[in-house]
Formats: sequence, structure tokens, C-alpha cells
Amino acid sequence: MREYTAKEMKLLKAYPYTFKVTKNKLYFTVGFKEAFWTAYQAGLAPRKILEDFGYDLEMFGQKQIDSIVQGIKRQAQGGSGFRQGENRERRKKDNLSIPEGAPAESKERLECILNEVRYLRQEVEFLKKLSGQKIQQRGNPDGLRMEI
Repeated sequence: MREYTAKEMKLLKAYPYTFKVTKNKLYFTVGFKEAFWTAYQAGLAPRKILEDFGYDLEMFGQKQIDSIVQGIKRQAQGGSGFRQGENRERRKKDNLSIPEGAPAESKERLECILNEVRYLRQEVEFLKKLSGQKIQQRGNPDGLRMEI
């Protein structure tokens, strides 16, 4: 991952469409994201859009530009609109409940479904951890810890 120099961070902070800059990440304003998305949908190339907004293309690699496009696209199609800064909202672990006043037979059926959803969520978390371990082991087939 590329890190911005202090000079680059200072330059990036000066742009009106920059919300925040850290050494590893650049955050855009909602206004930029909306304008970028409109221009992108109109067929303009991401590099051209960034250039039109005054950003120095020398500071961006192709991977970073692709990442900017994907992030804006995800927010545009996500249904909750564009966000400014980091997304600190996390999915609540278990906000599932049975509505009040539901008939007894519906409550039983809903309870079964809720239990299945809870179980499947646990299974997904387990599989994520398991796949993460397998990825780490591919880099080290013996499974031995290597310290340098």
C-alpha cells in the first residue's frame, strides 16, 4: 500500500473536495462523490474526472483510482447515499426479534427462522476465520511461525 508523503498530504488537504487525508488514505467530501458519480455515469473516465476536479494524477496509481471508483460506486448503489469520512457504523450482532402481537403459530415459525439465522451467522464467522487461517498457511506451508 502506497503512503502519502507529508508534502503530498499537505497538497491533498488543500483541495476543496478533500475531506481528510492520512498517510494511507484519502477521504472525499459528499459533494465530490456525488459529482464524480454523475460524471462517471455520463461516461467520463475516472482519471479525467479527477483531473477536472484539479487533482494531480501523479499522486494516484491505477489501483488507487480503481479503488476510488469502487468505493463511490458501492456507496451510490448501497441505498443509504454517500458518506463523508469513514463508515463507523457496524451491523448490530443480533437485532432480530419477533414483532409484538404476532399469532402463536407465526411466533413459533419466526422463532425457528431466527434461530436458523443466528446459527448461519455463527457459521459464516467460523468460515471466515477458517479461510483466513488457510490463507496464512499458504504462505507458510509448514505452518511454522517465522520471525525476522
